[in-house]
Amino acid sequence: MAVMMAAALIVTACSSDKKTAATTSASSSNAPLTASFRGITATEIKIGVVVVDFKCIAQFVDFTQGDAQKILNSLVDNINKNGGIDGRQVKTVFKSLCPLNPQDTAAACTSFTDDEQVFAVIGIYDTPPSDGSQQLCVAKDKSTVLIDELTTGKTIAGATPGLLLTPHIAPERQLKALLALLKQKNTLSGKTVALLADQNNQDTAQKSLKDFATASGVKTGDTAVLTITGTDTTAAQTQLDSFIEKWRQQGVNALVMSGLLVSAKQFVEKIRAALPDITLISDDSGSGAQANDEVKAGKTPNPYEGMITLSGLNDDETFQLPAVQACVKAYQDATGETVVAPKDLKPGPDGKTTRTFEGLEDRCNELSILKQVLEKAGPNPTNDSWIAAVNNMGKLKVP
Repeated sequence: MAVMMAAALIVTACSSDKKTAATTSASSSNAPLTASFRGITATEIKIGVVVVDFKCIAQFVDFTQGDAQKILNSLVDNINKNGGIDGRQVKTVFKSLCPLNPQDTAAACTSFTDDEQVFAVIGIYDTPPSDGSQQLCVAKDKSTVLIDELTTGKTIAGATPGLLLTPHIAPERQLKALLALLKQKNTLSGKTVALLADQNNQDTAQKSLKDFATASGVKTGDTAVLTITGTDTTAAQTQLDSFIEKWRQQGVNALVMSGLLVSAKQFVEKIRAALPDITLISDDSGSGAQANDEVKAGKTPNPYEGMITLSGLNDDETFQLPAVQACVKAYQDATGETVVAPKDLKPGPDGKTTRTFEGLEDRCNELSILKQVLEKAGPNPTNDSWIAAVNNMGKLKVP
């Protein structure tokens, strides 16, 4: 199970058809600060921060993202030392949740919004294998801003317009972009293509592949949908074995893997062992990080070798960006610890790498979006002024 790997380059937001002029902080910079909305006082803005509990998914991943609380505190302290957000100090409520315990995820929604009365929630909330429906508890039912690392276009469309944002490209749009490039280059000409998806994204992925196959004139094999709901993947492994045999009989020699879950090592290794010459295509940009983990583990041959995916800057290029380095410096100054660059990472005694840089980049992006939109929303923001700011924001530049 891969978690939040992509270099964050774009903001995806669902905005309403009705465009309202945003109130800008510049136009009313002399206005006194007031307790303008839930979670906002004259001196503070209160946010919830949620991250993945890596201990509970240790059997699925070969990495952690360092001390999440320490990362958060260092970045928030740096913001507060430099004037906060529009003159308010940022106050945080922190939770680390296991993606395999849906009851805890559901409870976090009401805890953040009803009990703690936060203005916004940022982080990685309600991740796969969940379908992301608890994100709508925050961004629709509780009318609370949510900036989430892992969400989908479908979930964004179900939220109150403007309240659910992500630093990343939506997976549905990423798959369409990838297939469009494959069509443009005739990469799969003459091949028989099948689809491997999980239960959360099979409908949109099937439609995208069907449209691609019709437009490109390629043959298709059966679609495999793996049901993955918890720690035990035995049923999913059995499902995959059955489909591998079908693909072999159908002459499938290219496989589109759609979704965070199905590009995990236990599935990729099985596919590559059974069909060594198959062309693998993944819409999960986290596949690159998993491939690197296989390199570090000495896996030969590497099952990810030759996989086609769509990402952007690699980990090392992203790490060297000036805005990322500014967040790295804030962490190092606050903790006295060195953030190891991606190229220098080595597994620890437990075989896992500590990818502190990823946790830093994620919180850095989320806090950056929060700050920019709030500053656009004016000195005394509300949900309405936040939505107006989102609708009129234009491009956001995140670290």
